[in-house]
Amino acid sequence: MTDERFPGEVPDGWPIPSEDALAAARAAALEALEDTERAGRRLGRYYDPTGNFAGATYRTVAPNDPGQITAADLFAVTLLSVRLRPAAVRRVLNDERHRETVQRRLAAVPVNVDLAEANAATLGDASDLYEDVKRALASPRAAKSDPWVTASKLCARKRPHLLPVRDSKVRKLLGIPPGSDHRYDWLVHRELVRTSEILSLLDEAKANASTPAGVQIDIPDSSLRVLDVALWAHAINLGER
Repeated sequence: MTDERFPGEVPDGWPIPSEDALAAARAAALEALEDTERAGRRLGRYYDPTGNFAGATYRTVAPNDPGQITAADLFAVTLLSVRLRPAAVRRVLNDERHRETVQRRLAAVPVNVDLAEANAATLGDASDLYEDVKRALASPRAAKSDPWVTASKLCARKRPHLLPVRDSKVRKLLGIPPGSDHRYDWLVHRELVRTSEILSLLDEAKANASTPAGVQIDIPDSSLRVLDVALWAHAINLGER
């Protein structure tokens, strides 16, 4: 069934966060961003090109072909502390069946649609993409193989306006229940990027972004990606240990 709160915006059968769950996630995000000077310092540290965080390189390392997954994409996700097994790399890059399926899925998902504006069809196509990327990464020899972190980060690189990274620390911060799948996560994140107060605080934090040396940083990433970073940086108290 389609939730009556989101007519035409959520595919049938998706797990819908309750109003209380969405309110708790909004409150957590607002708390993470309310001190925009501190949030700006954290963003500056993360995006500092002389530092050791991924920064914009996760998105910009070339080539980043929106229509396929290449070795550059696999390298990019390793910058987010992901370890890729050689067999998984070969399946993604060399297995013709997986490659053709993923390319077909990528072609079905628009490149520049924002999560805030995505309709049910786009979310459904993006979910199919995610599941097939995860299937390509999963080990066929393991009794249980669920590389959801790597799949999420790969898909977020290919569609940064639409798909969140889904870090475990951010999920905990937002109160996302353990064991919930990507669809639930995406709807929580969509609520955040639809909240004007959150976007306003995020813009202020971006304007305050500077490196530890005091150099102002221009952050070119999508609002969804920068929100991911800001929430993660808050969750780990980046720069305050």
